[in-house]
Amino acid sequence: MEYLDLCDLAKELADLRGMRDDATAGLCEDDAERLAALEGLEGQLFTSLDEYARNEPTAIPDEEFEDYAQEFAYDVGFAARANSNPLHSFIDWTGWAEALKQDYTEVTFDGGTYLIRAY
Repeated sequence: MEYLDLCDLAKELADLRGMRDDATAGLCEDDAERLAALEGLEGQLFTSLDEYARNEPTAIPDEEFEDYAQEFAYDVGFAARANSNPLHSFIDWTGWAEALKQDYTEVTFDGGTYLIRAY
C-alpha cells in the first residue's frame, strides 16, 4: 500500500465539491462515490482535510508504520543508522512504533488503514 498525499486528496475533494455544487455540471456516479469516500475520510479527522494537508501532508499505511517510525528516529537524530550503531539490532522498533502512534490519528480510506500525524 502506498502513502497518501493529503494535499492531492484535499484538492480532489475541493474540485469534486465544486462540481457537485455547479448546477450545470453535476457529478457522474464514479465522481459521486469518490466524493463520498473523501468526505468519509474527512469525517474521521478533527478538522478539514485541507487543514490536515497543510500541517502533515502524508498518511502512512498502517502496515508500513514501523518502518516509518524507524526512519523517523534516524531522521530526527534519536538513533544512528544501523551500520554505525551496534545497538540498532537491540532497539525495540515495534514498541517505538506503538509509542509513536499516540501522536497519530488512525483513519480508513479506500480499503486501507492509515496513520496521520495529529496536531
